[in-house]
Amino acid sequence: MEKEVDLTKMVIRFVFAVLESVLLWSFLRALPVVCAGNIAGITVSSLLLVVTLLFDKFKALVSRIWGTGVGKVMLVLIALVVAAGIVYCATLSVLMAKAIKNGENKKADAVIVLGCQIRGDRPSRMLAYRLDKACEYLEENEECLCIVSGGKGWDEDYTEAEVMKNYLVEKGIDESRIIEEGESTSTQENMDFSYAILKEHGITGNICFVSDGYHIYRAGLIAKKEGIDAFGLAAETELRFLPTYWVREWLTLTYFFVTS
Repeated sequence: MEKEVDLTKMVIRFVFAVLESVLLWSFLRALPVVCAGNIAGITVSSLLLVVTLLFDKFKALVSRIWGTGVGKVMLVLIALVVAAGIVYCATLSVLMAKAIKNGENKKADAVIVLGCQIRGDRPSRMLAYRLDKACEYLEENEECLCIVSGGKGWDEDYTEAEVMKNYLVEKGIDESRIIEEGESTSTQENMDFSYAILKEHGITGNICFVSDGYHIYRAGLIAKKEGIDAFGLAAETELRFLPTYWVREWLTLTYFFVTS
């Protein structure tokens, strides 16, 4: 009987170790990209894997800490914080996923493409996905105006807006339908500066913005905060980057909630 119990424990630990290794690998895949998302993901998944591999020692350590009054309070507080964190991140994920679906099959008078990193005079792969999504929408809605929004980074030779416009023109979108907004350096400025241009053209509502799916929820909150009537259209995100940027978005949303 004891052997069966031990075998069951070994199998359970093995399964957890495999799952945690897969989780760790999902964040390592994004390298050489390094950001708060995969730093957090690598750290947490590594700690979980260590706990699983050294579970007996971990269990003994917890038992010793639990044996003191202060230790009990500390462990209970840690457990509550972890539980609250899991619920919080799960709730954010549901809201982010719902935001991705909200823009499907909606019509707009104007599209704002939110900028992203460029490589020389070409869009990065992430930005190209956003532009491809915008191009598809513009081809289906021929009366729709397009604002390409993004300034010039310290390491960039062109504004993101300039590169974005050239890419769309190459894809067959009429140049007269595309307006450059080349001053913004953040999502809020993307929204504010682009909306100011649209108001000059008599468009104050029924606006669509294009970004990666993980970013749609926060961009929508920013638009709402700025009084902009807009919905999001989600572009594809390369699979190997999705866990990293999804977790980073939890952190960025938290900062937005705290500072707004």
